[in-house]
Parts: sequence; structure tokens; C-alpha cells
Amino acid sequence: MGIESDQVVYEYLSRVGDVAQQRQLSSATRMRLVSELRDEIDRRRAKAAVDSPAAVRRIIDRLGSPDDIVAAAAGTGAGAPQPPAPAVPVQRDREETARPPKGIRRVVPRPRTGA
Repeated sequence: MGIESDQVVYEYLSRVGDVAQQRQLSSATRMRLVSELRDEIDRRRAKAAVDSPAAVRRIIDRLGSPDDIVAAAAGTGAGAPQPPAPAVPVQRDREETARPPKGIRRVVPRPRTGA
């Protein structure tokens, strides 16, 4: 596999990672997405008669643009904005946090005796 061909793959995967980060995909999802794409590109390169930058670009073109790949991974249509993650977690009622859940007994250690 040629250095120039590898460079084309690295640039593509980098763009996919950048778009995934901009769309606020979790780091685990980004890593899985890039890894799966890398594996798929490697499989297709192994089947190709010639390993050249042009052949790699054809493989990448068949896979889709980074925007399309990330939109599919996020489960949205291409170009659909992602809703932002909530900045503050949902607050619980004070009554729920004041009493212990049923079935859980509060264990308090006994005081130590003097020695």
C-alpha cells in the first residue's frame, strides 16, 4: 500500500472525525465510526487491482461524504442539525432524595468501646 494512498485515507478519516465532533457525537461513537470506516476501506483496497490514490478516492466516493457518513451514524438525515445536549441535568424532587429507597436499610456502625 502506497504512502500517497494512505495519506488520502488519513485525510478522509480525519474529516469524518472532525464532522462527528462538530455534530457532538460521543468519543466512543466517533472512534467506532472511524475504525469501521478504516476497516471497510482496507477491505476494499485489498480487493482492488491497483493501489493508487485515484483508486482510493473512488472507494471513498462510493462510501460517501464525511457529512453523509456522520449523519447516518447519528441517525439523522444529511444536514439535519443535532439538538444540543442539556447543560444542566434534570433536577429530582426533594422528597425523592430525602427518604431512602424502599428495601434499603441504613446501616450505622456502633460506637467503639474504650480500650
